[in-house]
Amino acid sequence: MTFADRLKDLRKGKNISQADLANSIQVHFTQVSRYERGETKPNAEAMTKLAKALDTTVDYLMNGSTDDVAVEAGLDKELIGRFKQVKDLNPDDKKTVISLLDAFIAKTRIQSIMNPAT
Repeated sequence: MTFADRLKDLRKGKNISQADLANSIQVHFTQVSRYERGETKPNAEAMTKLAKALDTTVDYLMNGSTDDVAVEAGLDKELIGRFKQVKDLNPDDKKTVISLLDAFIAKTRIQSIMNPAT
């Protein structure tokens, strides 16, 4: 997958128009179109703005790699694999998974408050 493909997929996945994305990174909408067609690549400043606007990393946009960033953030490969699978679920199933994660995290926090380590 190319930079252009990743950019287009991320933008569409977030239901953002080219014009809205262009506005958020302060370029003309035709520039975003050129990025997505692979005619040109953004400079470093625009790349950083794109990553921020699309809630991703410059590394992912440039290289398609999030594993190194995730591992550095403390996520192990098993979790990364599961998160990648969740990404492909329908929106209702994603909400269910997030609710289950939230419930488990809340349960763990409550247990640690009720039974503090001595």
